[in-house]
Amino acid sequence: MFIYLENRRILNQKYKVLFLLVFFQSCSSEVKIAESPNEPITKNNIVFYQTEFDSIYFTKNKYVIENWLNYSELSQIINEINNNNLSALTDNKIYLKRFFKGIKNTIPDMIKEPEIISRITVIETDILKFESDLSESYSDEIQKLKMTKKVNNAFSNLNFQIDMLVEKQKNKQLDSIN
Repeated sequence: MFIYLENRRILNQKYKVLFLLVFFQSCSSEVKIAESPNEPITKNNIVFYQTEFDSIYFTKNKYVIENWLNYSELSQIINEINNNNLSALTDNKIYLKRFFKGIKNTIPDMIKEPEIISRITVIETDILKFESDLSESYSDEIQKLKMTKKVNNAFSNLNFQIDMLVEKQKNKQLDSIN
């Protein structure tokens, strides 16, 4: 027991030193936040451009998701994140966990497959990480932009997987007819 506690204490000290190194390094970096959507965000000569939210992939099979209310709510959450309205995420972990449990339980039968469940789990993980970063108050604008892009990518992957699954089912039906 003593060895475990001693190892934990040493590990905590290493984390503190690592945190201080990262903190001092970030303090010495010059960061410029974009003031307009077309102006790049720069950090140490690396240019970060604003996310192009038009590049989000939306499902072409609207009939599959039209009665799936939780999907609509997820889409609204994504839209709020893209509009930099992060109030849905701020200190809201209990609601988000309940929401993602609900969305997994209400997947329409036509697309209730492991591929869809795993894509929703990725979105859940990314959004909960984003919420955690916001709750810890150490998330800067560049980190927020990265997390927003990550959430959008996960949402696009879900939509693409829905389309692929529907296409696969259509092909199976055509094969069974022939």
